[in-house]
Amino acid sequence: MSTSAIRSSGSGGRPHGGDPGKRRAILDAAIDTFLRDGYERATLDVIAERAGVAKQTAYNHFGDKQTLFLAAVDDERSRVAANFGTDITGPDKADDLDATTALVEIGRLVLRVLLDERASALRRLVISEVARIPSLRPACADGEPKQLVAQIADLLRRRGERGELDVEDPATAARQFVSLLVQQGLHASMYGTIPLRAADAETICTEAAHLVVRAYRPGAQSS
Repeated sequence: MSTSAIRSSGSGGRPHGGDPGKRRAILDAAIDTFLRDGYERATLDVIAERAGVAKQTAYNHFGDKQTLFLAAVDDERSRVAANFGTDITGPDKADDLDATTALVEIGRLVLRVLLDERASALRRLVISEVARIPSLRPACADGEPKQLVAQIADLLRRRGERGELDVEDPATAARQFVSLLVQQGLHASMYGTIPLRAADAETICTEAAHLVVRAYRPGAQSS
């Protein structure tokens, strides 16, 4: 999910100003309330009460419920991206592994982070509201954190430099790999409504890694 268009104007066009601690409390309360009650039933009154602030404070920070919802989605996406760390594929973590093993290890982390209960619940909520809130469309169109794609692309690029893989467009290959993982993971977990079994996760990661390596092994494109 991505709401980068919101960031360019600062959560719905309003300046961030005010007490950062209260803003943080409002965002946390908003996510919990939207996930518990759904978008339609959630109210700023309830969110403000759960955040321990006056309703006017919530209005001062975000203006209205839709703007707060968009900001909360954007904030949650940042939380998910942060869970991947600053570098999951650096030389000290992956270069001593063959490409298949490295991709399987990364795949396990991708499934654990992108399919956790909270992230999955928010994904379902965004999908259910996108017809009513067109500004959520970017959140559906851009499904994987750019930081993650860049790190996997860098791993694939390095594998190309040492002759293990032949990847003309590492960023596209990285997005394909993440899409394979997430789509299979969503199917196996009933869109995050049931825990993904460890055996299923391992199968998904292994099959996706093997597929990428076979597709991009040297000479594969011309064979």
